[in-house]
Amino acid sequence: MGGAFASLGSAMCWACASLLFARLGKQTHPAAMNFLKCSIALLLMMGTMVTMGASPWPWQASTRELGLLTASGLIGLALGDTAYFQALVRLGPRRTLLLAALVPVITTFMGLLVLDEPMTGPLLLGMTLTVGGVVWVIRERRLPTAPEPSGLSEAEIRQSEKIGLGFALLAALCQSSGQLLTRSASADLTAMELSIIRLAAGVVGIMLQLVILRKIAAVATPFRHSHPAITLLIATFLGTYCGVWLMNYGLQNLPVGVASTLNSTSPIFILPLSALVLGEKVSPRAIFGAIIAVAGIAVLALGAAR
Repeated sequence: MGGAFASLGSAMCWACASLLFARLGKQTHPAAMNFLKCSIALLLMMGTMVTMGASPWPWQASTRELGLLTASGLIGLALGDTAYFQALVRLGPRRTLLLAALVPVITTFMGLLVLDEPMTGPLLLGMTLTVGGVVWVIRERRLPTAPEPSGLSEAEIRQSEKIGLGFALLAALCQSSGQLLTRSASADLTAMELSIIRLAAGVVGIMLQLVILRKIAAVATPFRHSHPAITLLIATFLGTYCGVWLMNYGLQNLPVGVASTLNSTSPIFILPLSALVLGEKVSPRAIFGAIIAVAGIAVLALGAAR
């Protein structure tokens, strides 16, 4: 049950952080924002290890674990998260979140093929209900799509949307692969140690992106004023420090498909947050979708506990 609660906690943390990152994304380049959130979270985690009386770096990690987690960080964090932010720019939140619901489906089948994890009837039912409820909520909320680029023809706009679709699918595949690699390397390390290695690899990978794109200067954008800097720190603490830590704990203690499904429930948590923080109205259809997803979560938790 602890793994289920951790995965749900990760989804809740990312839901809170996404409201804050959405504000920052209007002013900061996607790769720069990704670099900042990963590097700040890495420093926080290494500081946590020191305060706990442990080494800030897991030197006991084997070569195999380092290799798997480095690949996980490069694929899932550096490539996957940056592709996700790029999709947001071109497709808008509604369609990007909808495509992100593919992550647990892809992860489940990859887990069956690579890790030979069992798939029981209750787990399959729970995953179907959870993903179905999330998709139902996302499709109904009518989130505003990304603004159309000015000065572009209709054909160019359609081309931009096709590129956005490619980025969204790439993000889903990379995030699924990253979770699978983390699960494969999680035997002898704690969730915090897993996170440190993944984040370190992600930081290096994103730095290379910034160098290639010549966007190094964009890293300083949020720190030109105090409000964006504070927003970045809070969002990073919730979404990347707490969220990644809890996600890795869930991956350690649950079948990878189950953990991925629970991690994908962020849109359900966004509903009450949007109502409380933004004053948005929640429709009966959205509430019904949330109930379906919660029912799926309960079935998953019970199935995983057996």
